[in-house]
Amino acid sequence: MASFSAEIWGKAGADLLKQANDLASDAMGKGAAGLGELKSKAGRSSGATQDAAATFIALARAELKAGQYAEAAEAAKSALRILRELGVGALIQPGDFKGTAAKPKILSPEEARERERSLRPVREKMLLFREIGVPDEEVQPMLKALQADSVESDGDAVKTAEVHCKNGNYSKALEVANKVLESFKSANDKAGQAAALVVVASAHRGLGDKPAGLQAARAALPLAYDAQAKVTEAAARRLCADLRASKAPPKVTPPTFGMTKALDHCVPGVSGPANCPTEPFVGLQRLVGTQESKKLSGQVAVVTGASRGIGKGIAQSLAEAGAIVYVTGRSAPGKETDVILMGTVDETASTFGKLGGTGVAVHVDHAQDTQNAALVKMISETHGRCDLCVNSAFYIPKPDMIFFSTPIWNQPMRFLNEQTSVGGLNHIGFTVGLLPCLRRGRGVVINVSSWGSQMNIFPFPLSYYCNKATFDRSMMALSERVRNYGVHILTLWPGSVKSERSVMGAKRSATRLIDLETVRFTGNAIVALGAMGPDTLHQYSMKHRVLASADVLTWEVDGYCHQGDLHTFTTGGRG
Repeated sequence: MASFSAEIWGKAGADLLKQANDLASDAMGKGAAGLGELKSKAGRSSGATQDAAATFIALARAELKAGQYAEAAEAAKSALRILRELGVGALIQPGDFKGTAAKPKILSPEEARERERSLRPVREKMLLFREIGVPDEEVQPMLKALQADSVESDGDAVKTAEVHCKNGNYSKALEVANKVLESFKSANDKAGQAAALVVVASAHRGLGDKPAGLQAARAALPLAYDAQAKVTEAAARRLCADLRASKAPPKVTPPTFGMTKALDHCVPGVSGPANCPTEPFVGLQRLVGTQESKKLSGQVAVVTGASRGIGKGIAQSLAEAGAIVYVTGRSAPGKETDVILMGTVDETASTFGKLGGTGVAVHVDHAQDTQNAALVKMISETHGRCDLCVNSAFYIPKPDMIFFSTPIWNQPMRFLNEQTSVGGLNHIGFTVGLLPCLRRGRGVVINVSSWGSQMNIFPFPLSYYCNKATFDRSMMALSERVRNYGVHILTLWPGSVKSERSVMGAKRSATRLIDLETVRFTGNAIVALGAMGPDTLHQYSMKHRVLASADVLTWEVDGYCHQGDLHTFTTGGRG
């Protein structure tokens, strides 16, 4: 901060102080009238000018003389602000305070902190008036009054409250202590707050309100500890011990027939409930229904090919999420389509009750267009809309071993025809037929395909790749046609899935299955896609039509972390 000196201000600084002295002397000579004129002039002052600064300096001196200390401080702050706007800073650099020398006195740490707290506002006011050039002798009356008020309102008030408490006047002690507590809080004086709270606790104890007294004593402990007020801290601890409710001695039941511990069963005539003393036990159990996971509550969904495998897992996840799920397949009780793997859509729908969902089993051969049309008619007449369609049906020609192990020159044409009819073209026709219902619903279509459409894997025949590639490309083309009509078509590529077929194949070949996705993992990923908003689905169907299950959902149902987009799409075994 710049100080007033001839090198900086020269004659301009001297003129400013002389102008302020003349204005102050004139006002003091006229008494109350002069002070009023000076206030009016200060009120009319506008802008940061030398006249305005001199006026406020003179006003501060005149109000000090009149004993109006709060107004004098405000005038001094206004003068200092104008000086700083003018670039002057402080007219006189503050020096050491030269007051009346006091006799040396050895103070305890608590007394020293009390004195420091009471003198802090005095020092602040002293520096403020020195910076605008007011002589020290004019400030002395105000400083003495401030110091006296501070000591009386804080330190002596606590002692007064203590005296009231000792004399049995607890209500008065509580009133004084609470008042001084607010003062200590405004000054952020922790030692003072702790001392006041100790008095409050003592007053509450005298009035018979032990809970309130214990609360005040406990609040005083951390404040006294932070302020290192050992005496106050010890007093607060004693009060806590006195006010703490004493516990009744535990009731001890004498042992029966020499027994010394409780039994987990009852022996007639020997033991019984609560026959021996036991430790109290408190247990907590959270009972939660499935309502918390109902992300698709009230929505209508259809899952094709849900007798077993990934289709069954998807249907269960959708039912658990609150959707009304239509599960389709050719299998029926007593007419299983795979006598080795078993499973029917009726069995799948029967599991929804335990999951808190609702399902409808529909026996449909998706290779027949008439049956696909009948399914569309059923959904349209029953609900009038469809929110989520999952195309998961897939056909593997029988027997399995011939399908997976036949060289390309020995693969019959029926492989291609059978696979294309169920798992390829039928899904496109079914989706087109369901479009009116999809447009009235959320319009989400998820095609469960495979990254096998992009790479060759030795055990699979050529018909598998042709079918998957046809499925993916046809659905992408259909997505372009219907996206702007509120129908969003996405293709999902699960990873290696732990289905009934893969487990059976691993047993045949003595292969160890590791890092496989569960069928419910893909189902939960589809639930997440179905719960997305229309804007997000629009972007996905336009930019991210093909997703891996692990791209949508990272964590497996057992806590395992899957990583998406790990396929390299190399062909023919070349790296």
